Amino acid sequence: MEHLRSISIFVRTAELGSFAAASTTLGLTPSAVSKSIAALERGLKVQLLVRTTQGARLSDEGARFYQRCKAIVSELEAAEREVATARETARGRLRVMLHVTPARYRILPELPRFLREHPDLQLEVVISPGARSVEAEGIDVGVFIGDPPDSRLVARRVADLKFVTCASRAYLAQYGTPSHPRDLVHHNCIEYLRPDGRTRKEWTFERGGETHAVEVGGNLCINDGQALVDLAAAGNGIAHVIAMTAERSIAAGVLVPVLPDWSSDAPPIYMLFARGNSQTLRVRKFVEFITGLFVDMPRVAAPARRWPMYQS
Repeated sequence: MEHLRSISIFVRTAELGSFAAASTTLGLTPSAVSKSIAALERGLKVQLLVRTTQGARLSDEGARFYQRCKAIVSELEAAEREVATARETARGRLRVMLHVTPARYRILPELPRFLREHPDLQLEVVISPGARSVEAEGIDVGVFIGDPPDSRLVARRVADLKFVTCASRAYLAQYGTPSHPRDLVHHNCIEYLRPDGRTRKEWTFERGGETHAVEVGGNLCINDGQALVDLAAAGNGIAHVIAMTAERSIAAGVLVPVLPDWSSDAPPIYMLFARGNSQTLRVRKFVEFITGLFVDMPRVAAPARRWPMYQS
């Protein structure tokens, strides 16, 4: 490599015809330029440059050597530029695992834009209804709902979520609109069925420091958030779901928020990735992309409670 560096210095000096000019361009002292070329000449056992009061000119041997070397130096510079460009371009395979809820409502609609911005990426997406092992399945980045267990992985909290309680206009017209969380015990509440076979029967609400945990009941339970929203929209009862699951139906007027003055915390969104991958460009770009999708959702510095990995 030192020999190649000396050749590069020689080519630049020959082009400029001056040790001083070459030293300025290369960020070296004139003495360092002169010593490098002298060492090259000793190794080749031939004089390449004739020193003059005006600078330097090529000898006959130096002219022939220069013609060969300038092509080599040009190729080296092109190779360096290519490597530098590769360093700045996200490329290669990126394998990600996404929880179905943020995937369906925030991430998947924006993936085409991400791929247009990074055309050299090969993206593999695994949709998961809940927590799975990122390390064991060869995943570069995982996006999950709920606080991750302690591990060697980097865990970045992306957003804090809320539950929304909602029902169809037809249901509320027939059975009335709850004005307080305790009123829910008189309504048909569609329960979420956990993977362990239990239902999420307790819905917790907070308003101005006042907290109410209500044990609800109903004649229907289901293990999918979107299906729960669809059933509520069809008038089957009151749903209590992560807000992004119902936001489109609420915006369209298909569902109506119930108890809007009350807040109900939901599990946060986390990204997980291995520490060794945290500095790779493709991982960093995907982490930035995901973070940008949830900037409208606030994060709390010290969450009041911990949530297990969420299944839905």
